[in-house]
Amino acid sequence: MGIVILVVIVVGCILLLSYKNRKPTEDQLEKQKNDYEEILKKYEVPKEHYEIVVGQSKVYNIYNCPAVIWKEEEVVKTLFLRAVGKPILSVQEEEDFLFLASQPYIDFLRFDGTEYPDWAVQPAYIKEKFLPYVDLSTSKGGIDYKRNMYWAGTICVYPTSMAQVFKMLKRPLADFDNKVDQKKLMVTDGSLPQDMLEEWRKTKEGRKAEAAAFLSRKEKMDQGTMEGMEKAIQTIRDTERKAGEEAINALYAKLLSEKRFEDLEKATQDEEYRKQLMQELL
Repeated sequence: MGIVILVVIVVGCILLLSYKNRKPTEDQLEKQKNDYEEILKKYEVPKEHYEIVVGQSKVYNIYNCPAVIWKEEEVVKTLFLRAVGKPILSVQEEEDFLFLASQPYIDFLRFDGTEYPDWAVQPAYIKEKFLPYVDLSTSKGGIDYKRNMYWAGTICVYPTSMAQVFKMLKRPLADFDNKVDQKKLMVTDGSLPQDMLEEWRKTKEGRKAEAAAFLSRKEKMDQGTMEGMEKAIQTIRDTERKAGEEAINALYAKLLSEKRFEDLEKATQDEEYRKQLMQELL
């Protein structure tokens, strides 16, 4: 009896795994898309909204959850699209989002859902739609989980999601109380949209960082130029040497064919005489 139960459990696990790994059909994806649009309609999400992935929100006990965010007058609304349970609508003052702080190297080792199911059991359509706002790179054996994250309001988001928050707020970077530990990282990790990136480059800190980056690039270019010049000079030398050797060999062959043995002997010993013969005979 025990063996039968064990077999049933094993078969059930295999079937469950095969179901989880099964690629959704076009019809299933279309239904998931319609379900998603119905949720947005139900919660009156405006056309101008932004997609993000919330790494964590301690207020709502949420981890790695897709969400949409938008602004209405002076409030910011966030709709958490939980996979388990109904969506949660958060309403906060816009001013709350003007305080920025970094949350370095969040490491969700069980991003597959064993600990954070809000992402793992999401429909395939949602995963595909929101994955760019997680911005996790893949590596051998799975996902590279370590990412710098940013707090805005009561939500902690990935860099690409932070760029979405900035776009939603439509505020200059100077409006933010920026307590991010490494502001230079915001320039390189994708958390600043293009207009903010240009604004940052005009600040004192931005100009200093740009100057340092320029000097670094120039140093690499100079090094590459020097190496290129040295290589070119060596090539010219090699070519000249080869051409000179070929010319000397041609002279010696001509002197031999004409049986000018005395001239040949003198040419091998006297460089000036050899040059004179080369001008005369070649």
